[in-house]
Amino acid sequence: MKIVANVQAKRGSSRGLVHYIAHSKLDIEREPQNSRELFNAFGDNLSVKSANNSMRVGIAKSIPSNDELHHLVLSFRDEEYRKLGAGEAQRQKALKEITRAAIKILETATNAERFLWAAAIHRNTENPHVHIAIQKRYLSTGIERQVLTKIPREALPHYEHRDSERVLLLGYLIETAAEKMEAIIDRERSRNKVSKPSGRDAMQQEYSERETESEHLNKSDPRIVAERDILAKGILAEYELHKAETRVNSLLDHGDKMRFTVSDPASGKRKRLSLREIKQQAGRNEPDHPTQTEVQIKTILHKMLVKEKVAKNQLQNDLSDVIREAKRIRNEYRKSGSQLPVPSLTKEDLDKLQEQCLDAPDIRRFSYLERVRSGLVRSREIEPRNKDDIRSILAWKNISELRSKNYERQHGELSEKSYHFRFDIGEKHASLADLDREQKDPEGPILSFLRKMKTTAARLTKKGIISTRANETNNTRNEIVGKLAEQLAGIQKTGKVEQNKTKILDGILNAGSDKHQDDPLYSADQIAEIEKLSLRLNLKDEYEKNWKDQRSIIESAGSDSRAFTKLLKEDATADLAEHKNRIIAGRSLAREIVAKVEFDRAREDLKTFQGSKRFQKFAISDKKSGTVEYVSLHDVDLPNRGSLLDRALDELFEGGEHKALCRTVSSLVAAKEERLKDDVTGAKEILVFATRNASEFKETSFFGLKSRSVYQPIFTSNEIVMLESRIKKTQDPKEAEHLQKLVDSAAEGAVRSLSDLLRDFDTPKYVSSGVKEVAVPLHIGSDDGRLERDSERSVLLHRSDREVEGHSR
Repeated sequence: MKIVANVQAKRGSSRGLVHYIAHSKLDIEREPQNSRELFNAFGDNLSVKSANNSMRVGIAKSIPSNDELHHLVLSFRDEEYRKLGAGEAQRQKALKEITRAAIKILETATNAERFLWAAAIHRNTENPHVHIAIQKRYLSTGIERQVLTKIPREALPHYEHRDSERVLLLGYLIETAAEKMEAIIDRERSRNKVSKPSGRDAMQQEYSERETESEHLNKSDPRIVAERDILAKGILAEYELHKAETRVNSLLDHGDKMRFTVSDPASGKRKRLSLREIKQQAGRNEPDHPTQTEVQIKTILHKMLVKEKVAKNQLQNDLSDVIREAKRIRNEYRKSGSQLPVPSLTKEDLDKLQEQCLDAPDIRRFSYLERVRSGLVRSREIEPRNKDDIRSILAWKNISELRSKNYERQHGELSEKSYHFRFDIGEKHASLADLDREQKDPEGPILSFLRKMKTTAARLTKKGIISTRANETNNTRNEIVGKLAEQLAGIQKTGKVEQNKTKILDGILNAGSDKHQDDPLYSADQIAEIEKLSLRLNLKDEYEKNWKDQRSIIESAGSDSRAFTKLLKEDATADLAEHKNRIIAGRSLAREIVAKVEFDRAREDLKTFQGSKRFQKFAISDKKSGTVEYVSLHDVDLPNRGSLLDRALDELFEGGEHKALCRTVSSLVAAKEERLKDDVTGAKEILVFATRNASEFKETSFFGLKSRSVYQPIFTSNEIVMLESRIKKTQDPKEAEHLQKLVDSAAEGAVRSLSDLLRDFDTPKYVSSGVKEVAVPLHIGSDDGRLERDSERSVLLHRSDREVEGHSR
């Protein structure tokens, strides 16, 4: 047979079947060094993460396990493979066509709407072959959930009895693949029949090619112009696909944290809840019988995910050709050692792409685009950055500095709380403190009896004890320590990225003129982020400037703003000025309440720490052994017992190592107490400022004893989460009751993010001509800020004045 099809036994690395297909047994002479190219029905050049995500079913959190996938292999003879094209790239492209045709016939035969699958071509044996991972779960053409328990017998080689004879049938997978292969081979033969120039014509053609190659740097060369345009389109296409993939990944990774206005199963009231919160309320990890609210949220998330995946697949289909062509051009220049032409991006394109790089963050790509910008400015193809552009760069620099401070604070807080920080380990939700407490607590008589019975039974059956209590505790402890180290390293790495970003942006500002004479120009999203960061870091000056920026955006909005359009839809006689004043007043009152909550929390944190600081454990690293121990002042204090003489002798003979340990722990306690005091001071300054602003919208009683406002506070979605957290933690029942009334009142209206609210009053930053806009489904009701920002509009690549057909290297 020219083609062999078989189902492989369950195999794969611990990272899953897709990772195995991409990385196992690489042949460095005939295959890429790092990973094979993955592909599916919709696109090529998939990463392992993208391929796994494409085969997730519903809103599953983890990658598909090996038990959820079929592992199919199509193998080809080497002599037949060579007939598929003149070069390796052309042959592999043909194998992809054959694979897609084979999966298509499998879908048709099983009455499937479509299968979720990913594949890679292996060249590590004499016979080229394709490994395919197929998700067992699928939707039928009647939109019913089905499971493909095994690959049908008719799809693979099998024997059948016909006219009393045993006949071998190839199966429809091989038959379809063979038909497609023959069609491709016939197509290649017809192309090769075109006569090649010879003699004088061949010499003339060679001379012409050399002459063209010597002029490749000439920007007026039509071929170079076409290549520059293709490179630009390729970059923009990758930008659009990255945005689409980010939205899909955000739903998969954080969908259970997104809040929606639904009926609370506990109280029956309308509240904004997430799947995670509902499960925490019920005290279970995976519900056996999900409530109606859970089903409702899962349905919404599933519909959102389907829309995003459809949009992403459509983009992959529309843009795969231009991305492939751009990669071909880059590879050819890299192989020849020639300098790649500067992509012909517009200034608006560069602004948009670099902003995405800063938000991602992708500093390496940002630096490349900055070099592209410099080249285009030198050749006078685009204008240099103007004052507003420099102000935007300054805004990004300030954001990066605040993010860097925030990551530094997160790292410090996690280090301080690491002993009590809980992780999900299997069915446990435990911390190191919980494990130590379990070891200290004596076993009750019933637990002790059961453990002894288990040990005796295991010994009698000669199976041995699978895991003792001590072993389980040690394994859990090691997992917690590993997760702590991973989280701390991740925070530290992200903080360094922000520091590097700050340096690069500072270099751009130093190269610009009059960089320090103007204020930064923030977008609505940046203003929302600064409010959150300045409040968390207790930076009163930043918080004050941020409020001025918010008021400026709202007050400067005119009849061309989205806020005015929405207002007219609700009430044709409404006054925009009054609407703006109501929004400013509502936000001012909400900020005062949130600032008060933060101040009360900071005071309580300080009071709690001062009352228990002798027992606060800190992570102390042993440089000799490399281990980490958790020690408190109580642990290192000398015993306060015996006579004065005994205690004096203890202090006299105290070792140097113990003294150093005492000094280390004491300094950590003092540093934390000082930080908490600074938090109280900063929170108080912010509260004073917020109260002064809110007083503008309050009326004081005749005797000056009480003030009230005719306006209602307008809370953002993040602020509602903060208030709900405070309600659970506060010890003051009156405060909890007051905050609960505010939360219930806010739930009666539409709760939005601050960036979404400001965006209605803000003027769009980019108005790009010569591009075609394609609507992408909006995530209404989502609290995921980045998801909302990426969901507004998606720009597709269509430049009518830059057609590149007929141009190729």
